[in-house]
Amino acid sequence: MSHSQMTLQTWNNDTIDTFQLTQQIKNLNQNYGHPLIEQDHIQKIIRLQSLVRAFIAKRNYQVQKFMKQSITLNTRYFTLSEAQETITKCNFNNKVYIILAKLQIIQKRVRKVPYVYKSTGSVYDGEWLGNFRDGFGIMTWIDGAQYIGNWSYNKACGKGQFIHAEGDIYDGEWYADKAQGYGVYKHVNGALYQGQWKEDLQHGHGYEKWVDGSSYLGGYVDGFKQGIGFYKWNDGSDYEGEWHQNKINGGTYTWLDGRRYEGQWSNNNMHGIGYYRWGDGRTYEGEYKDDKKHGFGIYQWSDGRIYMGYWQNGKQHGLGTFKTQTDPQLKFGLWEDGKRIQWFEDEITIKELMNKQYDYSELYTLASSIEVGFLIVYSSYSRLRNYLLQHLSPQKIFVKDRISLSRG
Repeated sequence: MSHSQMTLQTWNNDTIDTFQLTQQIKNLNQNYGHPLIEQDHIQKIIRLQSLVRAFIAKRNYQVQKFMKQSITLNTRYFTLSEAQETITKCNFNNKVYIILAKLQIIQKRVRKVPYVYKSTGSVYDGEWLGNFRDGFGIMTWIDGAQYIGNWSYNKACGKGQFIHAEGDIYDGEWYADKAQGYGVYKHVNGALYQGQWKEDLQHGHGYEKWVDGSSYLGGYVDGFKQGIGFYKWNDGSDYEGEWHQNKINGGTYTWLDGRRYEGQWSNNNMHGIGYYRWGDGRTYEGEYKDDKKHGFGIYQWSDGRIYMGYWQNGKQHGLGTFKTQTDPQLKFGLWEDGKRIQWFEDEITIKELMNKQYDYSELYTLASSIEVGFLIVYSSYSRLRNYLLQHLSPQKIFVKDRISLSRG
């Protein structure tokens, strides 16, 4: 009897019964004249076979369930039909495979002639484990796309490179036929992404640059810029802060001409509380709505003039106070659509305004005027600062330490 005949036979239909296994081992011991496998080892092998049989039954069920999944799981590449064409035997988990391979119960990886898939016309040239693509191999599709890399039980898994038919290239880590882990995607036009992936989508930390010179460094979630990130435009402007589904969500935007905004955003627009500084020294600190000053805010000119009051659609509108460097005395007034229409100079009127006892709506000249709030007037900057800190979220306010509000 040859050595190959004396070795344990491969299971037929995935398993052999306990009697057959025991008989084969006894034959081996008799042929060699001394026990190659002890009796207690035989019992261990029988128990192992029982465990593997249970594993096979479970895996067969999983394979059948996989086969019955909706055809919508198919993609242009790594198709379900390709997997169905070669899956004829169940696969084992790593621990069982190692044990069985040492016992020569199952075959090791082998390299076969290139296989042409009847379902798609694609070609696989590489290593196999039984009927599974497993090890290193090259898959070429009929449109010229190609995967070069590692496989595990019929799926791209580990290090690999995918070359798209149009020339884009992904080089990195794979799991279950999808880009997962660290990888670099190069577009044929020169654009680039390098960073983390999850199920074929940018996910985690990454760096992206475009052919026009713009770039982004930061977080991604399910293919969207999300979390903390830094974006630099090709005109020299940049943004650093929070992102949500590719949109600016709260941070600092700096323009090339020196303008700078720090604050809240919504849908790429300044929205909420923010601080804006112009290159010539002007500043605005207060509320925004849809990229415009709207609500309460403090506007300071470069020559020292200060307006504290209400705004609507980017213009002064409502009650406010005004002062200059040469005259530190606060003046109380009413603005409409960016123009002052009334000064309030007597103490009685000012007191009535503070107590919300004065109806100034009749002073408006435009029928479209809408009052956006009521200014609570204070006689000093320090009290105004305290008012802002009390009524605005400490996490979102940017008044503190931006401009001095201690004079008065």
